[in-house]
Amino acid sequence: MQTEAIHEEQQIADERLRAAARPETVLLRQPIRALTPLQPAITLAPQATVREAIGAMQQAQTSCVLIVDHGQLVGVFTERDVVRTVAAPAHDLDRLCVQEVMQPDPDCLEMEDALGYALHHMIRGGYRHIPVVDDQRQPLALVSMPAIIAYLGEAFPQDILNLPPSPAHSIAPTREGA
Repeated sequence: MQTEAIHEEQQIADERLRAAARPETVLLRQPIRALTPLQPAITLAPQATVREAIGAMQQAQTSCVLIVDHGQLVGVFTERDVVRTVAAPAHDLDRLCVQEVMQPDPDCLEMEDALGYALHHMIRGGYRHIPVVDDQRQPLALVSMPAIIAYLGEAFPQDILNLPPSPAHSIAPTREGA
């Protein structure tokens, strides 16, 4: 009986070692800093107007800006905030301060956090970007779900590019297919 338990424990340990050595597991344990180049953090003061925030997002071709007060991250303003809170009621975009509609105290990660941990946070929180900050909570960069997926895709191009075609998943005839 005891020999069986020891054998079973050894099998479990061996299985965990094999799983930890798989290439995809190793990649997901890489730190965020492995994503080079990281998307720079576009920052604005809390007193910036919503129009300024939208303009900054358009100019940087990004879907969010980080709101920083005295060098520390205090919120995130995203395109979802524009759609949910700004566009619904009639607001004066030149007078409405971004701090009134931003998401306060956002989840953050550090450069040494694992890519898998970043994906977990984004999936759990339902967002596509997460700020990367230093020890003083000063924004360093943004990490995005598409950047992590692209990183994984570059590591396994043969697995992705050699997928057989699927009629059920064909490309939409128009750009509105998403």
